[in-house]
Amino acid sequence: MKLNKFILPVIIAIGFVIYLSLFVVKEINQAIVLQFGDPKKIISTPGLQVKIPFIQNVVFLDRRILSLDPAPEEVIASDQKRLIVDAFARFKIVDPLKFYISVGNERVARSRLATIINSRLRSVLGTQSLATLLSEDRTKQMAIIQEGVNAEAEKFGIEIIDVRIKR
Repeated sequence: MKLNKFILPVIIAIGFVIYLSLFVVKEINQAIVLQFGDPKKIISTPGLQVKIPFIQNVVFLDRRILSLDPAPEEVIASDQKRLIVDAFARFKIVDPLKFYISVGNERVARSRLATIINSRLRSVLGTQSLATLLSEDRTKQMAIIQEGVNAEAEKFGIEIIDVRIKR
């Protein structure tokens, strides 16, 4: 009888430690295993994984294509016409370690990307006339904007899939 009183709490404690050491990476996620805040392992394959309980924790990042809809921005074209530009972007986290080190989480990344996109829109669209922006050259201007934003986003481990103007 005394043996049962000792074995049952030990089994429960072992079960709890096993529960804390296992985690699941879903198909839509990628994970970074951190040991005291220091990245130790990047997991990009879905499935059941193991970590050291109480010492390591896991940060999950989305591996899907994410969308960003920054606030509309006022741009003055080269012919002094005021434009309200409402753009959106689609992006993907391609380097989870660089992403985690440079921006930390998705909220900060969205804020930085919105700033970069608005800055790039102002610099490219501000050099063009309204007639050029309404013509077929608009696609070329959007490609220039996307290239510039992508060059900046690579520093964060992000790939810009698409940047478009809604209106």
